[in-house]
Amino acid sequence: MKTNLTYPTVFAVVAGLYLTLLSLQPSPEFSILGEWREVSWEYEKGDSLLDGSFDYRVTDHIKAQLLSNLIIHEAEIWNFANTETLEMSGRSATQSLVWKLKGRGNILQIQRGDHATEYYQIQELSEDRMVLHFNFDMQVRGIVKMTFERINT
Repeated sequence: MKTNLTYPTVFAVVAGLYLTLLSLQPSPEFSILGEWREVSWEYEKGDSLLDGSFDYRVTDHIKAQLLSNLIIHEAEIWNFANTETLEMSGRSATQSLVWKLKGRGNILQIQRGDHATEYYQIQELSEDRMVLHFNFDMQVRGIVKMTFERINT
């Protein structure tokens, strides 16, 4: 018995399966919700490392310099709510911010009440791990890699 499958028919079936599988994936907006604990900061010196490895730990002194100009300051816990509010809790204070995902869900925008805005590239977002990158330009250009683990509540 011979079937009359044409290329357009096969393409339509494959495309339909692909779109169905894509629709079953949780959206990044849903995946980011909840509490996340900062577990590490690392940086890549943009002028010297070409292989993309992050093998420089950020010292507390360098971290303090970076944080002096950033919204995140010394936040250790990030709590994303579905109302696009972000509570950042640190050693000394908690602040409330607004978050949104931009692009194809790979850019995290964080905005403070005075309209200071920062953008982070989401490198990884899974059920229990989130990795964010942001660029900085101090004495040496580079990218900071922040790794978070989900806090089970």
